[in-house]
Amino acid sequence: MTLSAAGLVKRYSSDPDYLAVDGADLDVASGEFIAIIGRSGSGKSTLLAMLGALTRPSEGQVVFDGRDLWSLSETELAAFRSTQIGFVFQFPSLLQNLCAADNVALPALLAGSMTADAANAAALRLLDRVGLKDRSYSFPGQLSGGEQRRIVIARALINSPRFLLADEPTSDLDEDTEADIVELLDGIRKKESIGLIVVAHDLRVAKRADRVLQMRQGLLVPTDLPESDYGVFSRVRQFGPPAASLDLEPEEEPADDLETAALGNGFWQLAGNALAITAMLFLVVMAANYGASRYQQMRLQRAREKQAALETLALNRLRGDVQAIRDLGDGRYELTLYLWNTGGGKPIYVMSSGVQAYVQVDTNWEELTLQPVDQTADSVLAITGKQTYRYGFEARPSHFAQLLPNYMHVRFVSSMLVSPHSTPKDDLFERKDSYYVYLKPWNANEKTILTSLRFDGAPPVWIPMPPH
Repeated sequence: MTLSAAGLVKRYSSDPDYLAVDGADLDVASGEFIAIIGRSGSGKSTLLAMLGALTRPSEGQVVFDGRDLWSLSETELAAFRSTQIGFVFQFPSLLQNLCAADNVALPALLAGSMTADAANAAALRLLDRVGLKDRSYSFPGQLSGGEQRRIVIARALINSPRFLLADEPTSDLDEDTEADIVELLDGIRKKESIGLIVVAHDLRVAKRADRVLQMRQGLLVPTDLPESDYGVFSRVRQFGPPAASLDLEPEEEPADDLETAALGNGFWQLAGNALAITAMLFLVVMAANYGASRYQQMRLQRAREKQAALETLALNRLRGDVQAIRDLGDGRYELTLYLWNTGGGKPIYVMSSGVQAYVQVDTNWEELTLQPVDQTADSVLAITGKQTYRYGFEARPSHFAQLLPNYMHVRFVSSMLVSPHSTPKDDLFERKDSYYVYLKPWNANEKTILTSLRFDGAPPVWIPMPPH
């Protein structure tokens, strides 16, 4: 099986004369490893987006299994992206409120390629395969950068793609972790015979590939890598002239030329003193610069640690979701959301909690009228356990999108400020969650619903669905 590109061109309307990609041709076979190198802005990521059917080319074709991708419908393109291509982007982009296994299983659930139980089992197998069996139920905020990248690779493999596209997958990792991730990707493509295309800056990554191509101002051309790991994009320079040996001893003068000899001796003594003073000043300045640099690094590190702790508090210790939806009749409903401090004990303070509701009408989201039922929805709360919020809303659209037959597709967006202190200063974290449900319409005919959907008893008022 081959993924082929012929004459790919990408121009942007803001500058029609500038070609981000200029006539790229490429054939990638199953099991082949191709590396694409090039300077920033040379068009590498744009090319990868066109190969993965994420960006439509201005000219040219992308052909997979004999079919031009961009002749397919949007539904067919979505199916191609979810089942035939695995994406590993530059940054992990994991959902912080889902554990590792749920993050991996999510593409299979959205594509409808597996049941929930099968997707979960497949996710656990893949996490074991990438060495994260013991971290399957950890949240992204509890994992290192390398561990998060392994989750992304497992997620890219959940639908058994034929090609993996990786856009600088190791750019933010240290050298040892980078080597582990590249080794993992290379091993997977060999074992599964998956075509692998990696965009990279690091030539050590590119050297593992079967073929290396370079992007130069939009042009894709073959290239040979230098024998050294450095070159093309990074060079080792030597600054300053070579060291020279200085003879500071004055030349011998005639014994009868006393004034000249005295002048020479005084000059060298003065020069030696000047050099000593200059060296001392230099050391003082260097010490001051070093101290200032260390202090700035220490402050930056403390700020990062503080932000990481705040993010863990707001996204991992504090869980939230839809608890219940009641049908009040005549298109009126009552929504109950919950926030749960899973750590217990020490309170988490939540402020400015607000919720909006939307129903999907055709391809658009239409906002619904929603009001808090009790005062807790608008107050500042110290959450030590589980706290619920109730809202009333109306949903009576004349028509609506039916992702699930005879059910409305509804989204609730919750926004809040989270802090470990009741009177925060610089320790506020803004959290926003989206919850999706299928909601039974106010005028639904239960017999009609049961002809297309099977339930144990009457059709439920609402059905939760994964975030998307």
